[in-house]
Parts: sequence; structure tokens; C-alpha cells
Amino acid sequence: MGLAVKKSEESESYGVSEEKKTECTENNSVAIPRRTFTVELLVGIFTLLGVLAAGYQAIGLAGITLVSTGEYLVRAEFDNISGLKTGASVEIAGVPIGKVVAIELKDPEAVTVLQIDKDVQLFDDDIASIRTKGIIGDRYVKISRGASDVVIKPGGTMVETESVVDIEDIIGKLVHSFGSDDEGDKDSNEVDGL
Repeated sequence: MGLAVKKSEESESYGVSEEKKTECTENNSVAIPRRTFTVELLVGIFTLLGVLAAGYQAIGLAGITLVSTGEYLVRAEFDNISGLKTGASVEIAGVPIGKVVAIELKDPEAVTVLQIDKDVQLFDDDIASIRTKGIIGDRYVKISRGASDVVIKPGGTMVETESVVDIEDIIGKLVHSFGSDDEGDKDSNEVDGL
């Protein structure tokens, strides 16, 4: 029986010495083995790194830059920007050089803020126009070069702009002009029949 009691006392200690048991009870704390603490610390570090990596990827996919890569901002004012959205491309000769980062209303005009690559200079007579990629594609800002050597400084405004050519307006005018031609043809047929 003495053997059973001794074995029971050993199983209750779980490898913790009597001194540590007394120390733990006096401090009201639990002794954590060193190996468990190290594993938990490593799991915590890797979890934190995983969350940070996922957040960085999400921010990158959203198109938000956390570190300035050397772009500068320029404003351009348009009478009509129908269909242009933030994030739209800014191009010179079909080559992307930036993007639209903001659109504001400054009655009666729409003001766009363009983020331009630091390696590209815009000049004061360059023309910013809103175009469509393909027949019904996305809108983008096309920059056409002028002849001036005067550089637009960061935060400056492009003076020369061309607004959107609205297809609906053109179709409406064509329909209206065909409608008036049909009436003219009817009148000329009546005259011919006399």
C-alpha cells in the first residue's frame, strides 16, 4: 500500500519539483515548461507574420500604396468626365504613365487629380483628353504632347483639356437629323408627284 501512495504522489507532481510547487502556490502562478512557451511564441510570431502578409496583399490588390514610389500629382479640369473613374489609367502614346486618384466637382467643372510617374514630365501645353478603350471599353485619360518646354510642377494644373465625346448625344443628333431628312424626302416626293 505504501508503494501505491508513493506512485500516486509522483503522478500528481508531473515532473515539477516540490520547491517549484511551493513557489508556484506562494506566487499564485502556474509554472509553464520552457518548451511549451517557446512553441507558443513561435506560433504567435508566425500567425502575426501571416496576418501582416495577407493585409499587405489586400492593400496591394486594392491599389493603395503605403510607400511613396516617387509619383507626383497634377490636376486637370474637364467640362464632362462621363464614365471616368478613380483608378483609370493615364497614358501618353498608349503607354501607362499614371492613374486617376481623385475626382471632385468644382461647379461647373469636374476636377481630376492625376498621379504621374516621377520619370515623366508634363508640359504646360500638353492636352489631357478623356478617351474610351475600344468601342464600349473603360475610360482613360490620354495626354497628347504639345511643343512647350515649360514643365508643370507637382500640384500644378493642366490648362488644355478635352472632355468626353458623349456617344448618346451623337446618336441623338443623328436620329434627329435622319428624322428631318425623312420629312424632307416626303415633301420632295409630294412635289415630284404633282
